[in-house]
Amino acid sequence: MKALFEKVITDEGSSFLTRYVALPQFDAPLHYHPEYELTLIIKGHGQRFVGDHVSAFEAGDLVLLGSNLPHFWRSESLHKNENDLDEAIVIQFSSAFVDGILDSLPECKSIISLLSMASSGIKFPPVFAPQIKKVFETKGVSRLIALIEALEQLAKSENYQILASEGFNIKPDETENERMRKILEFTLENFKEDISLETVAEIANLTVPSFCRYFKSRTRKTYIYFLNEIRLSNARKMLMDNEQDISQISIECGFQNLSHFHRIFKSQTGVTPLVYRRQYG
Repeated sequence: MKALFEKVITDEGSSFLTRYVALPQFDAPLHYHPEYELTLIIKGHGQRFVGDHVSAFEAGDLVLLGSNLPHFWRSESLHKNENDLDEAIVIQFSSAFVDGILDSLPECKSIISLLSMASSGIKFPPVFAPQIKKVFETKGVSRLIALIEALEQLAKSENYQILASEGFNIKPDETENERMRKILEFTLENFKEDISLETVAEIANLTVPSFCRYFKSRTRKTYIYFLNEIRLSNARKMLMDNEQDISQISIECGFQNLSHFHRIFKSQTGVTPLVYRRQYG
């Protein structure tokens, strides 16, 4: 399956779409659409794929996507309790909305510049979450004004991260997206196991050296680093949520060696697992 085209239908009497999403797991396939998109994660954690960028997400994660940029969010676990769901707010608006309304207003010049940058995807800090929630909670003209105000605040921000690389130009329907999807899906489903490069290279239908070059060219990180990111994301959640022994957490997250777990954890978070638990547990 290649990146899927998603047809976005706005609400009747509205120029853009707002949705509240609550699911046992974020598991949408790799997809794209011509609409711009703002996604705020209210609850949940896992991995986010935007263009050629792969990174962890958690509550407060806010991303602005440009038109036809392949993407998906994938939770690391499936919630079996119907009262314990992953939650997000999604706002989608068309190029016609941008060209027909925003681009005609001189006051929105900074917003147009922001949306141009969004062709690579932009991550913003959680501080903007209240503005995004306001867009969802209001109605009519007030909602339109709230969206413009939220975009203006984002445009003024100097604290943001561009996601996909500048040279990313893979078309949404190219077969390389299917190869990357298989790699990501396999890793997210099996990160607790001992995954060898030979195994994942076979999934990608590549030799080990070719796979290592391919993965780093697509994600700007080695596969082992990416695998450890997923394992550590799960470990951080376990350290915050329960009092399980740290050595047991390391095993359940795929680290067979406790000293290796400590070393990798500190290199990526700056603190030891014990200090992290004391700070956030």
